[in-house]
Amino acid sequence: MTENTPNVLQVCTYYFPFTGGIQKMVRTLVTGIDDANFRILTSRTRGWGGVGEKHGTTVVRAGSFGPVKSTPISPGFPCRLREQLEWADLIHYHLPFPLGPVSHLLNQVETPFVATFHDDIIGKGPVVYPYKPVLDRFLGGAERIIVTSPQMRDECARLSEFRSNAAVVPIGIEADDTPIAPKPLEGRELLFVGRLVEFKGVDRLISAMRGLDATLSIVGKGPARDSLERHTRAEGVADRVTFEGFVSEARLDRLYSEATLFVLPSVGRNESFGIVQLEAMKRGLPVINTALPTGVPYVSVDGKTGRTVPPGDPGAIAAAAEELLADPERYRRYSANARRRVREEFAETRMLERTSAIYRDAVASE
Repeated sequence: MTENTPNVLQVCTYYFPFTGGIQKMVRTLVTGIDDANFRILTSRTRGWGGVGEKHGTTVVRAGSFGPVKSTPISPGFPCRLREQLEWADLIHYHLPFPLGPVSHLLNQVETPFVATFHDDIIGKGPVVYPYKPVLDRFLGGAERIIVTSPQMRDECARLSEFRSNAAVVPIGIEADDTPIAPKPLEGRELLFVGRLVEFKGVDRLISAMRGLDATLSIVGKGPARDSLERHTRAEGVADRVTFEGFVSEARLDRLYSEATLFVLPSVGRNESFGIVQLEAMKRGLPVINTALPTGVPYVSVDGKTGRTVPPGDPGAIAAAAEELLADPERYRRYSANARRRVREEFAETRMLERTSAIYRDAVASE
């Protein structure tokens, strides 16, 4: 610890250039919190380990043989963690990442730690059964468990015995109150941004296009792309659906600006928050999301910032889109509410302040 500034080790599955919600959150923490020093411990998706720098922060990467069930096979990860213990005053783990808790317990780590429980391990089958008691033991030792929504705290069965130690710190993004011009509804352009995997429900969104006089841009890559393109042709909407793939930040910003509605059609509990909703809302886009028992409908609220529909229902998605596109007054109200909600509930500064306070309390408790 340098002049009462704690050294905080962020531990996550992957880091940039691998991108995702957790990676963006870790980047925000290490670049936005001024009263702590940071390092990042992560794994390569495949290949030899090493030490480098990203976003002004030292990044230690353990080597990996590649992922199995979304978890890198990295035998050297426990050793990499042990090497950082002398430096770290506090460890911040980002879950789900089985290697983190396993390595922590193998090393019998005494350094205080907090853990952000982004999501439970879902749909992995019997392979995760031996991990459950490991995770319970690990969570029982945390100074604080951070969750991103009240729903995750109150409804996640895995956290049932740890709720008294859980703190809700919603993910935050940069937002401002600069006025934006109301969008014309003639464009009727829908947008999806995310990984192309089954639980995202993109196939249901594509099916919804059959009943919509609109276009759809799908941004992202993933193992489901080929099957989704076939599904688009089978539904007869290939002329109105564009697969953008991975795009630059400039291109993504343009797609957000051109869109009329944002749709997050997820069908699985794996979708625990949906940070892309915030990106859309801060730009004044009403959101159509699904009524999952997670933080998804907490981010964009039905009847205020968009519409929430039953998961897996293409007809409900189409009806919600038509409702918003046919009612300019409602659209403008939801658009204004969306921007206001991001500023008031999901501002990046709020997340940074709350997380920094948790760090201070965790270090002081030792």
